[in-house]
Amino acid sequence: MNWSIRARLTAWYSAVVVTVLVAGAIAVALVSDRLGLARLDGELHRLMLTLEGVMRTEFNEGLSLQAAADEASSEVVAPDRTLMLATPDGTRLAVWGLPIAAPWHPPVDAPMTIETATLDGTDVRILSEPVEYKGHHYQATIIAPLTGLSRERGQLQRALSIAVLIALAIAALGGWVVGRQTLRPLSDMAGQATAITERNPSGRLTVANTDDELGRLAQAFNAVLDRLATALHAQRQFMADASHEVRTPVSVVRTTAQVTLARAGRPERDYREALTIVAEQAARLARLVDAMFLLSRAEAQGMPLVREPLYLDDIAAECVRALRVFADERSVTVAIEGDTEVAMSGDDTLLRQMIGNVVENAIRHAKPGGSVTIELRRDPASATLRVRDDGEGVPAEDRERIFERFVRRDSRAGGAGLGLPIARRVANAHGGELVLEPDSANGACFTVTLPLA
Repeated sequence: MNWSIRARLTAWYSAVVVTVLVAGAIAVALVSDRLGLARLDGELHRLMLTLEGVMRTEFNEGLSLQAAADEASSEVVAPDRTLMLATPDGTRLAVWGLPIAAPWHPPVDAPMTIETATLDGTDVRILSEPVEYKGHHYQATIIAPLTGLSRERGQLQRALSIAVLIALAIAALGGWVVGRQTLRPLSDMAGQATAITERNPSGRLTVANTDDELGRLAQAFNAVLDRLATALHAQRQFMADASHEVRTPVSVVRTTAQVTLARAGRPERDYREALTIVAEQAARLARLVDAMFLLSRAEAQGMPLVREPLYLDDIAAECVRALRVFADERSVTVAIEGDTEVAMSGDDTLLRQMIGNVVENAIRHAKPGGSVTIELRRDPASATLRVRDDGEGVPAEDRERIFERFVRRDSRAGGAGLGLPIARRVANAHGGELVLEPDSANGACFTVTLPLA
């Protein structure tokens, strides 16, 4: 059976209260028994002193042991006790008060004792003491039934049981009320959370007290909702941006095909021109899809690396050679300088893509007829690659935004806006970083730092 939190709180609260009360009731009963027994023992000792005093008085008057015992039996009155005087060998001299079983006699030649025994099926308290006075030896015994103490114990136990039951009922009711009041904010939070959907992700949980445990829970949950809302917005923005980027080449391919097929009997040159356009747009689509797939995989499960020994300066030089044709089209001069023989362990394909993306971005945003400088420096623990162009630079408010997907500083420069995000994730996957230096207002300078170990 699955209990609600309120029911479990009530059960635990009631169990704790009842445990404490039962333990207290047991302690009270034990203390009460001991106090009652101590009180009875005190009464027996006082009665014993009275009996011994009467016997001494009778002895002083010259009476014999038997005569003194007879006189004491008439002078010492204790109707709810049994008093017995006997010789040291156990022969009874006088017995009065409550009757006892005939065979019983006090212990012979025993020192003063006080003990609990059972006589005639009744629990009794027995005080026995040997006495010697002016040559007279006798054993004085006082017997008191424990029925009074048993009756008091029963009354106390009934009272404590009733008190425990009443306390249990009050604790259960109080625990239920307290649990209901305490957990009401949770119920309110559950209702608020139910109203938050993917169509309305802006809702948040509110609580009266933000400093208690429920308040901190609400704040943590709101933080999770903020992150989910950010991820959902990024996903929607990614879908919108991807759709926008894919729509153009798809539209070009469709239009080219429709125009080409609109008239029959076209010459071979027209078909070749149309297929060339289709091939170019298909290649653009392939690059775009590959980039989006790489980014999606990196965000979902990280970017897996196939590490191998390589030289970073060789990769940079090969990337520059591959982009030389693109740079010549814009009349941009690309120069590479710095250290050589920069050995490290990394993923050759991804590092080529990272450096190629950064250098291509610099060529796109350099001034026509301008220059791009690539500088590679090696430290004992890391390698630093700086790529600087002489373009218009990046405003301060866009220095982090350019690393987001589909963000382009200048739409006229071309590109899909995925090169820098991919380059940063490749750097992060290698344990490094890609940043835009703060002094990039007049020409952008991107710095890639990679660990050599």
